[in-house]
Amino acid sequence: MWKQVAALASGLLMSSIVTAADPKIESSKASLYVGKWVMACGTLAEINHLPNRHYMNFDKKYPNQSLTALVWNKDYRWFENRYGKIDNYVGYRFCVSGAIAATQNRLQINVTNPQFIRLMAD
Repeated sequence: MWKQVAALASGLLMSSIVTAADPKIESSKASLYVGKWVMACGTLAEINHLPNRHYMNFDKKYPNQSLTALVWNKDYRWFENRYGKIDNYVGYRFCVSGAIAATQNRLQINVTNPQFIRLMAD
């Protein structure tokens, strides 16, 4: 019975995370939505690869980016399985879903699921 309750709770949690009601914003407006779950859209300006994480900076290169999508190494392979080499998409428009956090005076969304990043057709 507990397994069924846990499965139901997990399903409800996921359905509340990804809904059509989540606001779709421009990444340049991210500062107005700190602490909120949004779909933020902007142009991928650069990707910085570090030994254990990858930063996808939107609109401008670091340190002037409007928003950063953080992808940890353990999750990064799923993104490349979906999109191929992400570096090839610099200059393309992406949307990223998640909660916006202010970290070290920078705005970022920690992305662990490739379904939360979408390449947008212009």
